[in-house]
Amino acid sequence: MDRLERLTLIGSATLMAAFFGALVYAATQLRISVPTCVTDVAPFTQGKVIDKGNHHYEVHMVAKMWAFDPPEVRLPPGAEVDLYLSSLDVTHGLYIEHTNVNLMAVPGSVNAARFHLDTEGEYSAICHEYCGAGHHFMMGKFIVTSAAAAPAAVEAGAALGQQLFEQKGCPACHSIDGSTAVGPTMKGIFGRTVELEDGSTKVANEQYLEKAIRAPGEEVVKGFPPAMPEPALTGAEVHALVEYLETLK
Repeated sequence: MDRLERLTLIGSATLMAAFFGALVYAATQLRISVPTCVTDVAPFTQGKVIDKGNHHYEVHMVAKMWAFDPPEVRLPPGAEVDLYLSSLDVTHGLYIEHTNVNLMAVPGSVNAARFHLDTEGEYSAICHEYCGAGHHFMMGKFIVTSAAAAPAAVEAGAALGQQLFEQKGCPACHSIDGSTAVGPTMKGIFGRTVELEDGSTKVANEQYLEKAIRAPGEEVVKGFPPAMPEPALTGAEVHALVEYLETLK
């Protein structure tokens, strides 16, 4: 073996040792884990946050067109988070700003990452994989705060409707402040006259809104794509959603 070959082998071994040392340092000192695909957790269809105790939280997040469920996760400072990500429909992505979380949400599988949230503030969660017409509206957030969330100033039925509106990903396509989105804004929707694709008009009363929620493809509002899927909701949940929409003056 000549001198150049020997130097090449020594340099390669040194470089591999440096890489291994960096991984050990990241895992033990910086508390960074490499995102991975897990096989012992079955794909799930509903998001949830589980308090495991001692500032340890397990977050099950579902990606779907075009929202994350849950859309908002509130955690205390210093939380250690085990994040499990699944998809209901197509391939999505998940990037959480100011963290090492950068995952793919692949139908039929679960990807996972462990990270820490030490500083109070809002951490945006975005889909970084193009997934259709509403891709650029697909966002969520992790809120790190030591304060309790303020209760919504709405009545009980409307409060449930507001929770469903957020959990089902409605804000991804329907704004509540009048701004333009994939679907019509919900601000002032109750009692408003809407024009449909066939040129007819309807008053958005309770009956119309309930039908629009149950069968969104039947009476499509003019100027908007028929992209909304039929939701899996009970009659009581649909009624609660309409109660909430009535409050959006």
